[in-house]
Amino acid sequence: MTSYPVRSLSIILTDDDEDDCEIFEEAIEEIDDKVQIDTLQHGKALMDYLVDTLNELPDILFLDINMPYKNGYECLEEIRDNPRLKSLCVIIYSTSDSPRDIKKAYDLGADAFIQKPSRYEDLKNVLQKVLETDWRNPCFKLEEHHFVLQA
Repeated sequence: MTSYPVRSLSIILTDDDEDDCEIFEEAIEEIDDKVQIDTLQHGKALMDYLVDTLNELPDILFLDINMPYKNGYECLEEIRDNPRLKSLCVIIYSTSDSPRDIKKAYDLGADAFIQKPSRYEDLKNVLQKVLETDWRNPCFKLEEHHFVLQA
């Protein structure tokens, strides 16, 4: 019997706050050190990466809303309009808890919304939930009232 290596989960975090990126990476590594994490500092860098067909797409994309060059909403619109990218799992990861921001993210086709937790343990708990969810299942879609993920 031949065994094949299990492919590790790959994540891209796009966020211009370096401290938030560092904390996010630490939390993911504590949960599962096999997860591959790449970070990008702004929306233009993300879209340049995603549209390059030589790059492998991530399993999950975490996307901040407020970034320079191209904000998270603009990226999300482009992702959902691109046939190659439209099924990509996109989770908005923002300091905002504004109902307007949450509704806009939902309407633009984000898969979930996470307000950046202020406590490290809460961040780990919500990221654990994300990693345990089968986002690749085409039948899986969070209802609007479950769209905001919390610890």
